[in-house]
Amino acid sequence: MIAMAALAVASPHSSAGGNHGGLKAYVEDSLLASVQQDPKQSFDVIVQGDPVGKASGLLSKLLTDTDGDSVKQGNIKTQFTAIDGLQATLTGKQILHLARAGLVTSIMANEATAASAVQLPNYNTQLWSYSTGAVVDWTNAALPKLPTIAVVDSGIDTSKTSDFGSRIIGSFNFVTPGGSVPNSPGDGYGHGTFVAGIAAGSAAGYAGVAPKANILSLDVMNDQGMASVADVLKACDWLLANRVAYNIKVANFSLHAVNRASVLFDPLDQAVEKLWLSGIFVVAASGNYAQNGQASGVPYAPGNDPFVMTVGAADIGTTVATTDDTVAPWSAWGYTPDGFSKPDMAGPGRYIVGPVPANGVLPQSRPSDVVAPGYMQLSGTSFSAPMVAGAAAMLLDKNPSWTPDQLKGALMMTASPVPSAPKGSLGVGELNIPVARKLNPNAVLPNPNAGLNQFITTTLDGTKVFNAAAWESAAKSNVAWDSAAWSDAAWSSAAWSSAAWSDAAWSDAAWASAAWGTAAWSDAAWSDAAWSDAAWADNAGDDAGDTAEVGSSQADALIASFGITDPNCDPTLTVCSSTTTTTTAVLP
Repeated sequence: MIAMAALAVASPHSSAGGNHGGLKAYVEDSLLASVQQDPKQSFDVIVQGDPVGKASGLLSKLLTDTDGDSVKQGNIKTQFTAIDGLQATLTGKQILHLARAGLVTSIMANEATAASAVQLPNYNTQLWSYSTGAVVDWTNAALPKLPTIAVVDSGIDTSKTSDFGSRIIGSFNFVTPGGSVPNSPGDGYGHGTFVAGIAAGSAAGYAGVAPKANILSLDVMNDQGMASVADVLKACDWLLANRVAYNIKVANFSLHAVNRASVLFDPLDQAVEKLWLSGIFVVAASGNYAQNGQASGVPYAPGNDPFVMTVGAADIGTTVATTDDTVAPWSAWGYTPDGFSKPDMAGPGRYIVGPVPANGVLPQSRPSDVVAPGYMQLSGTSFSAPMVAGAAAMLLDKNPSWTPDQLKGALMMTASPVPSAPKGSLGVGELNIPVARKLNPNAVLPNPNAGLNQFITTTLDGTKVFNAAAWESAAKSNVAWDSAAWSDAAWSSAAWSSAAWSDAAWSDAAWASAAWGTAAWSDAAWSDAAWSDAAWADNAGDDAGDTAEVGSSQADALIASFGITDPNCDPTLTVCSSTTTTTTAVLP
């Protein structure tokens, strides 16, 4: 995730977009180079048609093409509904034919995705539940409108009934069978179980943010924590088709693709945008490849997408207050290839303890990080993201009509600033659940996506999509796009201080024509070295730094500081005392 100019991948006819030999569609450089070297070779690719077209339109167009190098039914592996696209096995000659004939808009390799997790060896008793104020929701027994949280990950171990009870209401496997690495039933890796535990676990001593929420397990990773984009897209298709039946309002993606992406072409970006515009609040981890807390950029889908809530990781130090907090040294932050500042906000991400399957790859490969049978300590933005996902579910219980845009605005508006962190490294600040829960359901909320919503259009099948081409055209033609799109009207001074949302988010440097040159997109700038094993190692900029243990007396004092004196009372909804519970109005 490298700090880059806006409009990272241009239209197929622009200098940076790849106008290679008369191609009318975008073909990423690495794929094109392989095709040119051996046109007879077959490639696993994702082909996209018109973003505003009907989902089945591309398939019909390709199958009626009569050229000798045309796509046949046997080439098609998966037809998507989240995008007007499909997964196919095509020869280099077929790829070149499609790109030159203008039948498609982009052809991209079905790259791998990887879980966002830095696994660290140092044990630390948890402070994150008090730092975020998650404890205020653990006392609430009645949550009638709590939505389902979908965890798109490596699966969830359904045998951990102490953590999830009977709240895992479905487990679905989207991993393409037949790979060299197995995909065990449940969660052979362990990452998904951990993520689900942080979002909605309920075991004594390991409660998640929303311990009463229903959970859906969408398994897209094998037992080594790897997935293909096509498998993630299949999960997005399923979410779109089943969101109403399962009451899915929140989806967590603690994963990211491994090749740079632009919203102009990337299929995973376009799929999560469709989820967002269909009413699902998408939470994505920013990634763990920064060095020593410096800006790294956020170039990978889905965390690079401007619509979704991208979450970075904070190091919360040794106290609940934010005065000693800073950005975790490996937490990715900076500009996306399209010029958007990410992450949007942050949650604690270092030394987090959560549930794992006892025989999973993670606990078996890192036995020193196992703190109790079925629980281990890990670090990474993967585990900051589900804190925000759980908080979103809790907000929706109180405010079931809120849209994803409103949820994003509410969570960002109430985040706690962290002045000691580099500006933008933690977005607008750290998750603050009690303040967010006290928002009046009728409050007028700032819309972080106000500048984007003018480019939303309706497809032929009646769904909404982001017209990235129209956005690109507007941004390239309007030198004042930054001030026009992110004006004071979108973020009133009462809700959003100038210090939190400054011109830096849309700086001239990010949108300068000098930065929008071919040199910025050279192979040297985007080499494989940007994604290396070192980014996952113990020495990825982290060090031993155990926080103070929270003893029982300290825990009692912290709980009391949130206004909880009655274990059956939620102070975000009522005034609580040791003897009475009195309903009162929530704060405006």
